[in-house]
Amino acid sequence: MPIDHTALYAAGPDDVLAVLGDESFLRDYARALGARLQSVESTDVDGGTQTTLRLLVPTTGIPAVFTRFVGNEVAVVDRRTWTVDGDRGYRGGLQVTAEVFGRSAVVRGERRLTAVAGGTRSTVTGEAEVDAPLVGRQAEAAVRELALVVLRREDEVLRGWLGDPGS
Repeated sequence: MPIDHTALYAAGPDDVLAVLGDESFLRDYARALGARLQSVESTDVDGGTQTTLRLLVPTTGIPAVFTRFVGNEVAVVDRRTWTVDGDRGYRGGLQVTAEVFGRSAVVRGERRLTAVAGGTRSTVTGEAEVDAPLVGRQAEAAVRELALVVLRREDEVLRGWLGDPGS
């Protein structure tokens, strides 16, 4: 299932990326999700930076049909790999993974931070995949909706950190 989200920030791509990789921001972001942050790792890889968050995320909001399978919270690994895109911006490969009863739910995508007049355009595109016979498509739709909620929540926290009231 496709995921598309766009936001504009009144700060340059360098500033937006600096906040997105800041450990204190990531802790605030986890709190805004109601998640428990287990660890944050930041490493240099292939000319860029990779940030890995390990979270325990509450399952509130998950459709009732799936609630009995997932319990009260799910372990999630959120990995983002950032590189310069050559046009005063950045490209981030995204992979968010959760395992439930040996089945995986994965969101894979890309986030671009592009310089625009007055700031930065953030564009996230991706796909949700759930390895679950019979209910996979329905589960993918639910994961897609949750991914969009998470992106909107991250957007709110990021705006606060940037001192950007939004548009």
